[in-house]
Amino acid sequence: MRLYLIGVGPGDPELLTLKAVRLLRELPVLFYPLEEGREPLALNIARPHIPQGKPLLPVPLFTGGDRERAEVARREAARRIREALAWYREGGYLVLGDSLLYASPFHLLPLLEGIRVEVVPGISAHQLAAARLSRPLAMGEEGFAVLSGLKPPEDPEGLARFRTLLFYKAKRAKEIAALFPNREAHVFRRLAMPGERQLSPEEVEGWDYWTLLLVR
Repeated sequence: MRLYLIGVGPGDPELLTLKAVRLLRELPVLFYPLEEGREPLALNIARPHIPQGKPLLPVPLFTGGDRERAEVARREAARRIREALAWYREGGYLVLGDSLLYASPFHLLPLLEGIRVEVVPGISAHQLAAARLSRPLAMGEEGFAVLSGLKPPEDPEGLARFRTLLFYKAKRAKEIAALFPNREAHVFRRLAMPGERQLSPEEVEGWDYWTLLLVR
């Protein structure tokens, strides 16, 4: 049995790789994460490339802080995937963005022992954010860093060596940007999705999980 983790990019169906599109068309079954009360974003992105009639199976996802509920969701997701692959032999799991960056299916892998997993990378949100600005992430010997934005970094001075800083899930975007007063900062919400917005840190109100802070 084989499971492909297919990165579908940050939101634009035209940003899927050729390999991702081929697998969406050829694989006999596709799994997509579905969290209660939320839209199936990964499926919505991939849908233009999925042939009509293709079996599409939702698997539960829980991203809240309740570890017990998260574990229950993972075990149920693994059960559904195992049962489907026992019949179809191979399938694809749709991953929002890049399948190697903050990707939820990696929590499932310990429960999918014996299933061969192949990762198909996708375009990351930070790549698209840099493209929106027409600015490179790094040049020459420069570097860039990808971090969680759920809380401010503990050592902002230590990040000075990086040309660009990218904070995913930027819950504290305004507070984080203030740590780098001599740099420009851009906040992107729901990149390539309906309702996409580009803001300054001062304009940020409330929080959306799909928030990216770019500091350069």
